[in-house]
Parts: sequence; C-alpha cells; structure tokens
Amino acid sequence: MNVPQEAPRAGLDEADRSALRELARTMVTELVTSARVRAAMESGGLPDREFDAELATAGLWGIETPEEYGGGGASFRELAVVLRELGSRAAVSHLTTSAVLCAGAVLLGGSREQRERWLPSLAAGQVFGTAALSEWYTNPPTGGVRAERRDAGWILGGLASHVLNARVSDLLVVGATAGPDRVVAVVPAQATGLTVEPVAMTDATRCVDRLTLDGVFVPDTDVLAVGSDADRLLGALANRAAAATAADSAGNAERLLAMTVAYAGEREQFGRPIGSFQAVKHQAADMLVNAETSAALLDDAVRAAATEPATCDVAVSMAKEYGCERAATNAGVALQLHGGIGYTWEHDLHVYFKRAKLNEFLFGDGRWHRGRIARALAGTAGQRAG
Repeated sequence: MNVPQEAPRAGLDEADRSALRELARTMVTELVTSARVRAAMESGGLPDREFDAELATAGLWGIETPEEYGGGGASFRELAVVLRELGSRAAVSHLTTSAVLCAGAVLLGGSREQRERWLPSLAAGQVFGTAALSEWYTNPPTGGVRAERRDAGWILGGLASHVLNARVSDLLVVGATAGPDRVVAVVPAQATGLTVEPVAMTDATRCVDRLTLDGVFVPDTDVLAVGSDADRLLGALANRAAAATAADSAGNAERLLAMTVAYAGEREQFGRPIGSFQAVKHQAADMLVNAETSAALLDDAVRAAATEPATCDVAVSMAKEYGCERAATNAGVALQLHGGIGYTWEHDLHVYFKRAKLNEFLFGDGRWHRGRIARALAGTAGQRAG
C-alpha cells in the first residue's frame, strides 16, 4: 500500500484552483437544473449519467488521478472544490463515490499494476465505483464483512450497510476483518455471491444500498492491502469520505443562505421586505457565519487529506461535525424564513434540507466525530504531561 510512501501532492496554485472553481460552478449552475435533480430523485437517486459524462469530458472526473493514468494530476483539495459545487445544487452524481472512494482507494493503496488496470477507466468516467465504509465508523471499528484466506485469495462473507451507489457501480471497495487483521479488496459488481439491495432514504438525491457477501472469492490480484496497510488505507478512506461529505454540506449551506437572502428581499410583510426586519437580519447573519466557518474548517481538512490522508483525523472530524451540523441548522432556519412555501413539494428547499440531514449521519455522525476529536486531544495532552 502507498499511503505512507507516496509523496504528498500540493495540487494547483490558488489562481488555478479559483479557475477550477469557476469552471465547476458554471457547469453545475447551467446543467444541474431543478427539473434534472427531480428527475433523478424520481429514479431513486440514481446518478445522472449525462451530467457525469459532461464532468468527465471537462476533465473533472479524474482531476486527482496522476497524469500517467489519464488524469489531471491535481490533489484531493481540487476534487473537494468540485464536490462543494455539486453540493451547492444538490447534484445527483457518481463522482462523490467513484472518484473519492473507489479511485481514491486504488490511488492510495494499489500497486502499479492495479493502478494501470483501474485508474484510467475510473478517471475517464467509463467505469464507476464505490466503497463500503459505514461499519468502520465505530469505536473500535469492527466491520460487518469477514475474510478467510483461501488458495491465492480470500473468501468474503457478511453484510455492509448504507453503501452509496452500489447498485450502479462496476467496482466495490470492501474492507473485511480476518482475525486480528484487516483486508481491503476490490470486488466486481458481478461477483458470484454478491447481492445488492436498495435501502429507502428520506434524501432522494442519493441511492443507498445494502451489500450481502456470501462466499465471494477475491484473488490476490484484486487485494489492495492487508494488515497494518489495510488499517491505514481504511483510515485514509474514512477521512476522505468524511471530508467529501463536509464539502457537500459547505456548498449546501452557501446555497441555502443565497436562497434565503433572495427570498427575504422579495417577500413583503406590513408593506416592506421581511429582510429589513432586525430578527430576520440576525438569523441571516448566523447563517452566514455558519457557512463561512464551515468553509474555513473544510479548507484545512481537505488540505490535510491531500497530503496526510491517514493522519488528518482531527482536521477532518472538525470539518465534518461542524460543517454538516451547521448546514442542517441553516436548512432549518431557511425553512422558517421561507414560511409555508418552504415546506411544499413544489419548492426546492426541502431537497436541500433532506440532503443536509443525511450528510449529518453519513460517514460518522456528530457524536462519533466529536469522540474522535476528544480522544485525539486527550492523547496529545497526555503526551505533553508525560
């Protein structure tokens, strides 16, 4: 596995990153319409393949993938820029799992042969992937899948819940326990013994599934990491997933603020816009503070995740816990300030509200991330005292 050995990648400079943000923002604003999002919601949250193809054509799908494998050669920090813009319009995309989790796992843990085998097609948006991580957000992480050594490979069995986009993925990265050790493997979606079942969620902009593995054989050529290498890879993927969710919530919080400010300037009561009332101004100001603070924490988290993916726990947990909770708070305030219209199906506000609420629980809820921060700080204090 390459997490400890791989040289950190700083990514683009600030000017190029700003240009990337403008490109992503323009594409998302023009292509991710309310009608398009609602159509995807009606399909059960299946990723919008046409939109994903547009992202791939623009080079955004493989922006983090090294140039030698057909990508843009940037870093996770640049990928997070795109994810934030996707969140700002509740885009229904496979990018959030395929690039962040599947391609990320191969990039961080794969051998050169495995990278050459999978990264070019993942970077081009020709192959889609995801990862089963939910069971690893426990203390200590246990996992719901077991692995047993067999011939030149491993036999996997067990359950993995709340896996994003599994039913529409070609490759699934699965972590499993093997006695005291762990194994991380890439499982083809058509593998014998693998069953995928949809899970109903309130947020209809994402599709969530449950995996059942019954005697799934994975050859050694498809195994990314074993033992301590697997622990580091799973830790890195957990951080990437949490940071990506924080990026989605940061975009969500900004969009909710913009929608609320615009509505408060148009809606009149007692002969004046409601945005002129002091109470409304205070709530809008709180929404702004929430969005800007979340963005600052996110920037620290993605910078750390780009260079130290397995050891950036505190920065990522701070961004995930605060950013997702504050986005949900902004959603609640937005509903209140929009009055009855915000609760209607015809208005888009409920789409952002439900997405923000699911983000609070994806890849570690607030309690889990606060606990991780507390343990890390307690450990640091103990070292200083010693």
